[in-house]
Amino acid sequence: MNLKYTKMAALMCALLLTVATAAQSAVLWDQSAIGYAAPVSIANWKASGFGGGTNHSVNDVTVTGSPWHVTSITEYYASLNTAWTSITQGYLHVWPKTGPMPTQNPTTDPLVSMSFVITPDPNGVATLTASGLNLTLPPGDYWIGITPIATAGINGVNNQWPAATLIGDPVATFDTAWHNFYGGYDGAMKVEGDLPTPTTNTTWGQIKALYH
Repeated sequence: MNLKYTKMAALMCALLLTVATAAQSAVLWDQSAIGYAAPVSIANWKASGFGGGTNHSVNDVTVTGSPWHVTSITEYYASLNTAWTSITQGYLHVWPKTGPMPTQNPTTDPLVSMSFVITPDPNGVATLTASGLNLTLPPGDYWIGITPIATAGINGVNNQWPAATLIGDPVATFDTAWHNFYGGYDGAMKVEGDLPTPTTNTTWGQIKALYH
């Protein structure tokens, strides 16, 4: 086969591969490092059944560069109440940030599927995850969080661990109104999804010109 057209065919395959991988999985926001020594634990749950109150908490998150396509949000909790492994849903909170505190009513937010997994950990850490999300967030500032619908029991409830690092305004918490109960702290959280990767706009004529 003519070497010129062999190279051309190889280049076309490479271009097709670039188009096919135009988005890549990524950790979009990472506050998963836990502040174990912090003197607070962040109340973030919607009471269901026996006992307990209701608290919704959200972090200040900034989207920079390309828009985010969010597919999952994970938060990190205490694990003393093993009944929480039966969690199946909770509230999804994603709002544009317009001030130092949210103004939205979190109890009217959509319900999404969630899972709570207790893993062996000397510090008693378990993960709450809302997956299968399909959110596109343009660059900007947001309040983001998830609130499980869970039951209090003999061991009480599992509060969210604080993050090791504060970014922006501290976590905001809602009971009947918004409060800054945990000044100086964010909730431990990780946001994952896809980021678009740049592709080269190359015409067929430009490709052929490379070999003439």
